[in-house]
Amino acid sequence: MGHFVPFRAMTTRFYNGRTSDYLSPFRILLVEPNPLMRRITRDILFLLGGRKVIDTGDVHAAAQFLAQGNVDMVLSEWYLTGACGVDLVRWIRNEASDIRFTPIIMLTSQTRVQNIVIARNSGITEFVAKPFTAKSLCSRIREVVERPRPFVSVGKYFGPDRRRRPGAVDKDRRGASGLLAGGYDLSQGEIDDMISGGRGPRT
Repeated sequence: MGHFVPFRAMTTRFYNGRTSDYLSPFRILLVEPNPLMRRITRDILFLLGGRKVIDTGDVHAAAQFLAQGNVDMVLSEWYLTGACGVDLVRWIRNEASDIRFTPIIMLTSQTRVQNIVIARNSGITEFVAKPFTAKSLCSRIREVVERPRPFVSVGKYFGPDRRRRPGAVDKDRRGASGLLAGGYDLSQGEIDDMISGGRGPRT
């Protein structure tokens, strides 16, 4: 198993869910086909200091932006024009260049446990359930910036390390079959636990 350097750390303080410069150093690619959701998400990023935001609803346009090597973070919907957001994630993680290390936050209402597992196994960094609040999105951006996980290569998987604390794995495995059988939608807290590896509550 190989370990890789994660997304670079960010030292600027985060004040009450908003600042004028928290995201100012970062170039963000927003991939969202819904014009209203694109505007709402851009507004939230703007409050966090996001001034270098590129947005598109088309997966092919997104791939072209990424290929230029000028993206520090990707926020993507599950359903995109031309393909699925998971396909975009897999393409990013399978690239031979440094693009594969780009943090990816999935923004979607597809919160059935099967979808969470697919997204997690494709190599996403965080998952935000729609409809989301500004606080919810900010929390996951903070997770990416302030608590980055190392990247690992295990078999066919390349992406953020998903290893859990001792004990958390057993609990997750015991409950997984029931959730899959029932096809339940997960709460944001349950999604966080699956994605983050049981690293404790977020603020």
